[in-house]
Amino acid sequence: MGAFMSDTDIPGRVQAELTRLRAERQVFTAEQDRLKAKLADTEHELREATAVASNEGESAEMNQKLSSQQEELDVSKARLHALEAEVLLAHQQRDSLRAELKTCREERDKLRLALLDAELVVSAGVVDADILPGGEPSADRQRLLNAERLAAEMARELDATRRTVSWRVTAPLRVVRKKMDRP
Repeated sequence: MGAFMSDTDIPGRVQAELTRLRAERQVFTAEQDRLKAKLADTEHELREATAVASNEGESAEMNQKLSSQQEELDVSKARLHALEAEVLLAHQQRDSLRAELKTCREERDKLRLALLDAELVVSAGVVDADILPGGEPSADRQRLLNAERLAAEMARELDATRRTVSWRVTAPLRVVRKKMDRP
């Protein structure tokens, strides 16, 4: 048995077995090729699925970041509304204080005028006719001076009351009440 034997030299049963084995080998080779192709397809699908899962993970992460940023935006909006309300309140208080300042300045100007008038009277040497020769004011003049002093004292108390925070805070309620009392 030196060289290869040809198919004709092989007995029939062995040749049949050899043919069957070759056919099986072809079937196995075809199956192997099919499985290799399927393995390659599966690996490709796995890479795609991994990429999609990675993208989904990134997408979930992006959604989480977006949600976090939306929450921050909502908090910022709420803070903005609160600040706007504070600014509006500050503007109202400023306007109220400006009105009070205007009233105070008007009152100051009236007092300055009254003081100037009094200084003019004193510098002119005008003598009060209601003062008796002994230097004491008459009873009518005394009542008038007492009434003026009482009126000035009451005006100061009223002014002090009007400058309190509670008076300013309840001002809108008094306006509503006044409007409701009108027929």
